[in-house]
Amino acid sequence: MKITRDYRSLPLWLARDYLIEIGGAPTEGYVVQGATWVATVRDGEDVQIGRFRIGQIFVDFEADENVLPGVLAAFEKKAMRAGG
Repeated sequence: MKITRDYRSLPLWLARDYLIEIGGAPTEGYVVQGATWVATVRDGEDVQIGRFRIGQIFVDFEADENVLPGVLAAFEKKAMRAGG
């Protein structure tokens, strides 16, 4: 199963670090391989809100349907960070 999520104000390098912290190993570039999952972090276009531009990234998660919810929950817990 594959799912793509978008995140704003989360830098590529930090998303990659979070994926490593939840049990993945870096492979090439921004691809992280877990024991039963793989995630690819990629840059998106900035989002414009009034005069402000906010960075946006995409994370493509791939895992069995019974594994994916746990991986998403672990990553999103880290991605919810205060202070930007």
